[in-house]
Amino acid sequence: MDVKSAFLKGELEEEVYVAQPEGFEVQGQKHLVYRLSKALYGLKQAPRAWNILLDRSPKELGFIRCSQEQAVYTRGAGSAALIVGVYVDDLIVIGGNSREVKLFKQQMMTEFERSDLGLLSYYLGIEVEQKKGQINLKQSAYAKKILSQFGMIESNATKYPM
Repeated sequence: MDVKSAFLKGELEEEVYVAQPEGFEVQGQKHLVYRLSKALYGLKQAPRAWNILLDRSPKELGFIRCSQEQAVYTRGAGSAALIVGVYVDDLIVIGGNSREVKLFKQQMMTEFERSDLGLLSYYLGIEVEQKKGQINLKQSAYAKKILSQFGMIESNATKYPM
């Protein structure tokens, strides 16, 4: 799940001023600056403002933030359990009950405009292959990138290293 325009939704906790953008200066008042009320892309405070906003939403939906991994939220137990992993503006939703997953996505839709990217297939360099009853994780693309980077793409594989 991808949240659209995530960094533009965060509320700023402090006063932030920016110069007038080139091409949009007010004639005769070019020396004045704008005070921002919301975060902008590229603003140092934008990721933090977005994270504060995002942290509030799952908690309001009954999720608990993991104390060991701040980007993971959990709700429920057993087959109704949901796990949500957050990476910037992407959410990975894991659950044993498809109705619970769908309900969560609908709940998040009321908070944020988002794109549902379907079943997870690739995330942070890890290829995810989902089949009935199993999930396979691979990093073959990453391994090929490293081999290529060091000029070893044509090397022969061996069972036992020398």
